[in-house]
Amino acid sequence: MKKVLLLHGYNGIPPVFNYLNEELKKLQYDVIMPSLPIKENIRYDTWERELESIIRELEGELIVIAHSCSNPFLIKYLSDSKLNVKLYIGLAGFSNHFVKEGRKDLEKTMESLIPSEDEIDNFKYNVKAKFCIYSDNDHLVPFEILKQHVKNIEGQDYMIPNVGHMGNRSNLQELPQVIEIVNKEG
Repeated sequence: MKKVLLLHGYNGIPPVFNYLNEELKKLQYDVIMPSLPIKENIRYDTWERELESIIRELEGELIVIAHSCSNPFLIKYLSDSKLNVKLYIGLAGFSNHFVKEGRKDLEKTMESLIPSEDEIDNFKYNVKAKFCIYSDNDHLVPFEILKQHVKNIEGQDYMIPNVGHMGNRSNLQELPQVIEIVNKEG
């Protein structure tokens, strides 16, 4: 069975993941959606342990859909892991450190997640198809950082106007563009 790993971001599982889970299951995908530590409890090593505990479920060709800070985590993780990622879809993804005024909590979280250039290069060359979906009105990640992520990983640029950060605050309920990409590339 084809497998999809849904990796949430800082605030946990966003509403759009419920839609993706349902739609992907209709397409006969085995969807794995772990509930990773959130907010101040996010560190690379804690998320790494969580994925290692389900690593057997992730064997074979894998599609990964990552939201927000799970994008830099995934890049680092794949440098040490033997996961075979066929398709990566990043939602509001980034791979560079940024400062968000009034959000020291995010800065601290990013310290352990931001990948090195070597880790980015490894990701770039080992992941077959890479799509970066982001918006022009993301309230959290600066637009330049979102665009830079596309360049860093040599991904395909997919800007959708007015969908925000695609997380809990944005309350985005559906994202059919992801299903279209999975149908075409998966």
